[in-house]
Amino acid sequence: MKIGKVLFSAALSFFSACSFAATYSLPASNESIIGQVQYSSAGSGDNVVTVAKRYDIGFNSLESANPYLNMGRGFTSGTPLLIPTQHLLPNQPRKGIVINLPEMRMYYYPEGSNQVLTYPIGIGKIGKTIPITKAKITRKATNPTWIPPQDIREFNLEQGIVLPRIMPPGPDNPLGPYAIYMSIPTYLIHSTIFPESVGRRASFGCIRMYESDIEQFFPSVKGGIPVVITNSPVKAGWQNDHLYLEAHQPLEEHNANFDASLPGMVHMVANMTKDQPTLVDWQLISYIAKERDGLPHEVGVRIQ
Repeated sequence: MKIGKVLFSAALSFFSACSFAATYSLPASNESIIGQVQYSSAGSGDNVVTVAKRYDIGFNSLESANPYLNMGRGFTSGTPLLIPTQHLLPNQPRKGIVINLPEMRMYYYPEGSNQVLTYPIGIGKIGKTIPITKAKITRKATNPTWIPPQDIREFNLEQGIVLPRIMPPGPDNPLGPYAIYMSIPTYLIHSTIFPESVGRRASFGCIRMYESDIEQFFPSVKGGIPVVITNSPVKAGWQNDHLYLEAHQPLEEHNANFDASLPGMVHMVANMTKDQPTLVDWQLISYIAKERDGLPHEVGVRIQ
């Protein structure tokens, strides 16, 4: 597996002592990688939720990067962990908010800065996905009141739970203390009282964030910021003269996406290298298409 262990080992001692920060300097326009892969080990009492929150990643990314672990039970103390805190930026304009649904990750480019912030997110259940479209932020609220939509009321009623028509702020309000509203009616970006749902398909379409993340994100968000909601299970990008490929599981309702398939990956890499001689590891691309571990892998190098 080509993930550049030597490149990242120098930073290990620093990152293992503190929580992961989700703010990066924006790479050059022709480069795409942010962050570094980390290697750690589980402590006493650790499980998928405690580790994911510590490193600001989602359930999905920790599971994909560590497929040998049973995510349904606690980790044995000392269990080695690969922490997937390196990402390729989505192939979208670097402005506003970009939400990549298959990755279950959001990228935010603050206006007037040379930074990008990235956060894990929870997304809609199968059949409840937020529309794949362009939108904009309309307003935001602290301690929001929640008016449960009819489909959520009906779902809860099937479980024997009668929701109030209007839920005031408080510890039982699923929006948590922060809500950001978009031009797509009924779909919000909000904190959640269910942190275990971040990195999973768990909502009725809204974008869920760890409370600590949206607390950082919330103050700089204002009306009019563009939002791009994209379906990109596979991302590719350059870093210096090296080509990287990153693959995630496609959304079940969009699993016929050509880009998500091995032929689609081959086509993507061929397009990116057609004007520049590049040595490509096609066997590794086949491996990535099968494993989909969510990590950027070096699949090619420019010939000088």
